[in-house]
Amino acid sequence: MSSCCEKEEARQDRARNSLIAAFSLLLAALAVVAGPLSASRALAQMPEAQMGPEAGSELNGTGPMASPSPSNNEMPAPIPNLHILQPVRGSMIVSPPYGSAPLRVGFFVLATDPEGLGFLTYSWNFGDGTVSSLPPELYIFHTYQSPGSYVCELTTTTVDGRKETFFQGVIVQPAAH
Repeated sequence: MSSCCEKEEARQDRARNSLIAAFSLLLAALAVVAGPLSASRALAQMPEAQMGPEAGSELNGTGPMASPSPSNNEMPAPIPNLHILQPVRGSMIVSPPYGSAPLRVGFFVLATDPEGLGFLTYSWNFGDGTVSSLPPELYIFHTYQSPGSYVCELTTTTVDGRKETFFQGVIVQPAAH
């Protein structure tokens, strides 16, 4: 008989624990729902002068926030269209990209300014200590004297200050004997 009573007590304990868990879950759900409701009631009961982002802040001054819309129901003037300048586009090709020292290469640059303002400066860094500001005609030539791997960098600047930088690698091998 004691086995039967123990089983009944265990069943009642599980049922009691399930009820406690369900009740706890219900209270948690009510707290989640009631929290924002009680906060909105508290805001609704505040005087109008204390509402808004400046309420309780010494940084923003005192008084209610000004209304952004005109009081005479007129629409504000439209904001003019903002012209966003297009970036410079282009590419740079080297020919030949590798060879034996001394290696004379030509850099072909194709750069366009979609705004049509044109280029003011060209700044070359050939990667071997040599720099130039010559604009490329069709090709700009450079001779690499020493073996090594080099990165040529060209920065073009438009009349209004927009820039674009192009890169091209060159590999110079030791001279053949």
